Amino acid sequence: MRAYVLAACLAVLPVAVAHADPVEIVANPSAASGSITEIDIKDMLYAPTTVKVKRGTIVRWKNIDEVAHNVQLRGGPAKGWDKAQGPMLSQNETYALQFNDAGTYKYICTPHSIAMKGEIVVE
Repeated sequence: MRAYVLAACLAVLPVAVAHADPVEIVANPSAASGSITEIDIKDMLYAPTTVKVKRGTIVRWKNIDEVAHNVQLRGGPAKGWDKAQGPMLSQNETYALQFNDAGTYKYICTPHSIAMKGEIVVE
Protein backbone atom coordinates (compact mmCIF):
# COMPACT_ATOMS: atom_id res chain seq x y z
CA MET A 1 0.00 0.00 0.00
CA ARG A 2 2.81 2.42 0.90
CA ALA A 3 4.51 1.73 -2.41
CA TYR A 4 1.34 2.78 -4.28
CA VAL A 5 1.08 6.03 -2.30
CA LEU A 6 4.76 6.80 -2.92
CA ALA A 7 4.42 6.06 -6.64
CA ALA A 8 1.34 8.31 -6.89
CA CYS A 9 3.18 11.17 -5.14
CA LEU A 10 6.21 10.84 -7.41
CA ALA A 11 4.01 10.80 -10.51
CA VAL A 12 2.38 14.12 -9.51
CA LEU A 13 5.58 15.88 -8.37
CA PRO A 14 6.83 17.01 -11.82
CA VAL A 15 3.48 18.64 -12.56
CA ALA A 16 3.48 20.46 -9.24
CA VAL A 17 6.92 22.03 -9.79
CA ALA A 18 6.50 22.84 -13.49
CA HIS A 19 6.94 26.56 -14.12
CA ALA A 20 6.72 28.69 -17.23
CA ASP A 21 9.61 30.94 -18.22
CA PRO A 22 9.53 34.34 -16.49
CA VAL A 23 9.00 35.81 -19.97
CA GLU A 24 7.43 34.37 -23.11
CA ILE A 25 7.82 35.57 -26.69
CA VAL A 26 4.49 36.44 -28.30
CA ALA A 27 4.43 34.66 -31.66
CA ASN A 28 2.33 37.22 -33.55
CA PRO A 29 2.85 40.59 -31.81
CA SER A 30 0.54 42.61 -34.07
CA ALA A 31 -2.37 40.23 -33.38
CA ALA A 32 -1.79 39.92 -29.63
CA SER A 33 -4.82 40.45 -27.43
CA GLY A 34 -5.52 40.81 -23.73
CA SER A 35 -3.72 43.17 -21.37
CA ILE A 36 -1.16 44.99 -23.56
CA THR A 37 1.19 47.85 -22.77
CA GLU A 38 2.66 49.68 -25.77
CA ILE A 39 6.19 51.09 -26.00
CA ASP A 40 7.26 53.13 -29.01
CA ILE A 41 10.82 53.12 -30.27
CA LYS A 42 11.31 56.63 -31.61
CA ASP A 43 14.14 59.17 -31.84
CA MET A 44 16.62 56.61 -30.48
CA LEU A 45 14.56 56.18 -27.27
CA TYR A 46 12.01 53.82 -25.76
CA ALA A 47 8.85 55.77 -24.86
CA PRO A 48 7.91 55.44 -22.12
CA THR A 49 11.29 54.46 -20.66
CA THR A 50 9.79 52.73 -17.61
CA VAL A 51 6.44 50.96 -17.39
CA LYS A 52 4.68 49.18 -14.52
CA VAL A 53 2.50 46.19 -15.40
CA LYS A 54 0.78 43.27 -13.72
CA ARG A 55 1.92 39.67 -14.12
CA GLY A 56 0.68 38.17 -17.39
CA THR A 57 0.72 41.50 -19.24
CA ILE A 58 2.03 41.64 -22.80
CA VAL A 59 4.46 44.46 -23.55
CA ARG A 60 4.65 45.34 -27.24
CA TRP A 61 7.40 47.49 -28.78
CA LYS A 62 6.92 49.20 -32.14
CA ASN A 63 9.85 50.70 -34.02
CA ILE A 64 8.86 54.09 -35.44
CA ASP A 65 12.46 55.02 -36.39
CA GLU A 66 13.95 54.47 -39.83
CA VAL A 67 16.94 52.87 -38.05
CA ALA A 68 16.65 49.23 -36.95
CA HIS A 69 16.43 48.54 -33.20
CA ASN A 70 15.86 45.57 -30.91
CA VAL A 71 15.05 44.69 -27.30
CA GLN A 72 17.53 42.70 -25.21
CA LEU A 73 16.67 41.82 -21.61
CA ARG A 74 19.71 42.46 -19.42
CA GLY A 75 18.56 42.04 -15.84
CA GLY A 76 15.83 40.79 -13.58
CA PRO A 77 14.11 37.40 -13.47
CA ALA A 78 14.95 36.71 -17.14
CA LYS A 79 18.70 37.30 -16.74
CA GLY A 80 20.51 34.51 -18.54
CA TRP A 81 17.37 33.51 -20.49
CA ASP A 82 18.51 31.98 -23.79
CA LYS A 83 15.98 34.07 -25.77
CA ALA A 84 16.78 37.40 -24.09
CA GLN A 85 17.79 39.14 -27.32
CA GLY A 86 14.93 39.97 -29.66
CA PRO A 87 15.24 40.41 -33.43
CA MET A 88 16.22 43.64 -35.14
CA LEU A 89 13.05 45.55 -35.97
CA SER A 90 12.74 47.61 -39.13
CA GLN A 91 10.47 50.63 -39.25
CA ASN A 92 6.86 49.81 -38.20
CA GLU A 93 7.73 46.26 -37.06
CA THR A 94 6.68 45.05 -33.61
CA TYR A 95 8.00 42.67 -30.96
CA ALA A 96 6.13 41.50 -27.87
CA LEU A 97 6.84 39.65 -24.64
CA GLN A 98 4.48 38.38 -21.97
CA PHE A 99 5.83 38.92 -18.45
CA ASN A 100 4.88 36.06 -16.10
CA ASP A 101 7.04 36.68 -13.02
CA ALA A 102 7.15 39.73 -10.78
CA GLY A 103 10.37 41.74 -10.76
CA THR A 104 12.24 44.51 -12.54
CA TYR A 105 13.38 43.72 -16.07
CA LYS A 106 16.00 46.03 -17.54
CA TYR A 107 16.52 46.07 -21.29
CA ILE A 108 18.60 47.78 -23.98
CA CYS A 109 18.85 48.12 -27.74
CA THR A 110 21.93 46.04 -28.51
CA PRO A 111 23.54 48.30 -31.18
CA HIS A 112 22.59 51.52 -29.33
CA SER A 113 23.02 50.42 -25.72
CA ILE A 114 24.62 53.66 -24.49
CA ALA A 115 21.54 55.74 -25.33
CA MET A 116 18.68 53.24 -25.41
CA LYS A 117 17.67 51.69 -22.09
CA GLY A 118 14.34 50.78 -20.59
CA GLU A 119 12.73 49.04 -17.65
CA ILE A 120 9.63 46.92 -17.09
CA VAL A 121 8.41 46.63 -13.49
CA VAL A 122 6.12 43.63 -13.08
CA GLU A 123 3.95 43.56 -9.96
